[in-house]
Amino acid sequence: MTNRRFKPQSLVVLLALATPALAQEEGVEGRAQELFLGEEAPLNQAHELEAGSGLDWEEDSGESRFQMPVHVEYGLTDRLQVQGEAELSPEGESDVFEEGRIGASWGLVNDGQRGLAVSTGVQVLALRDAPDASLRPGVAPFLLAYKDFGPVGVNASAELDVLPSSGGRDATVQPDLGLGVVVGSGMLRPKLEAAWRNEEGTDAGILAPGLYVRPAESVEVGVSVPWWLERGGENHLGVSALLTWSGGGSK
Repeated sequence: MTNRRFKPQSLVVLLALATPALAQEEGVEGRAQELFLGEEAPLNQAHELEAGSGLDWEEDSGESRFQMPVHVEYGLTDRLQVQGEAELSPEGESDVFEEGRIGASWGLVNDGQRGLAVSTGVQVLALRDAPDASLRPGVAPFLLAYKDFGPVGVNASAELDVLPSSGGRDATVQPDLGLGVVVGSGMLRPKLEAAWRNEEGTDAGILAPGLYVRPAESVEVGVSVPWWLERGGENHLGVSALLTWSGGGSK
């Protein structure tokens, strides 16, 4: 009777065959580097840096208002990302620091085969209720989800801005819900976003069609036309533009 013994060489061969299959498994990247009304659930890869800036304009009650958003994100690992963002608003001859946030995101699910990504995180924030008001501290936990449906990518976000009482102002909780749809994976990618927010007790819905342009793999230019629908207030339009660059990671 032949004595069949396990040979270590067999294990080496099996691992060699399995390694390419494991290497091909990739996570979800999403169809936009940065949304206008929410955050993307797919996180940056390890050591991937993303930075962007833009310009927001809106006209409300006959008055024009400009904001310049700036954001930076960095992937510490494939599942852990740190980020920061700020908004400047030109007022007179100087720029007013209107809002700033720093925080971290943790990837719960990133399944490339199913086209599904889920992440959560928290941000520490400081904002002004008005240009001449003092900064108000707060914290904002959030939950994000993304799913591919054929050529369409859908991203949902839920955030809660918790602002404790400070400077004679009462404590407030401001929910922010968002839904973004981006179509295609080529150079031109149409998008539609919707959001519902409650700020200072006022409900507002936002509908924002737009377009992303990818002139290069690492560069994205976005244009959006948000339409504010305020309860008890006057509806108004705006225009937003965003330039985003990303590099590093395994790209």
